[in-house]
Amino acid sequence: MDTPTISQYYREADPVKRLELLNQSIEAGEEPEANAIRKEIWNLRYSDNSEAGNNMKADGYLALWMAMEFNRGAGNKLFGAKSARKEISRHLDKLKFKELRAKSSLHEELLYRECCHLAKLYMDLCGSDKAYNSALCGIISISAEKSKKKLQNDIYETAIQLPETIQMQEELGIITRAAKEMYALHFPEEGLC
Repeated sequence: MDTPTISQYYREADPVKRLELLNQSIEAGEEPEANAIRKEIWNLRYSDNSEAGNNMKADGYLALWMAMEFNRGAGNKLFGAKSARKEISRHLDKLKFKELRAKSSLHEELLYRECCHLAKLYMDLCGSDKAYNSALCGIISISAEKSKKKLQNDIYETAIQLPETIQMQEELGIITRAAKEMYALHFPEEGLC
């Protein structure tokens, strides 16, 4: 069970506020092993500065999601799957997904929690944040006008169908599981395709 500070950490979207909450938890001596891993994951996720400047951090996980979304139709193109695997692998390598998962079960659990945060962030931004722009993820704008059905299709095609199409089920399985769980929590009355 999370401490109140860590619960708030997983609800927060702003990278700077997330870091403040994590540091607050670390300073309070809460969950030292888990917080060390969370800090490692935070440093990897937000390692790049946003193109918006002002010391804002780009979200590497959201960049990965957007690369996955961009490559959804890769299976329908000549050399598309190979190109998609290469681009997505580059993001996964930069974020050290494979290395983190191999370190320990706690690393994998906390990486999964971070992927759940990513999926929820994406759904929330698509559904509600009319002012969302490239400042958070540092790459492209996400339309806040997506309907529930379009969001459902996007998540299915991005997190479930794409890994199968480009044969990266193992590498992207943690994101697929997180997307399914967050979708079920976000839209409990709906099934995911």
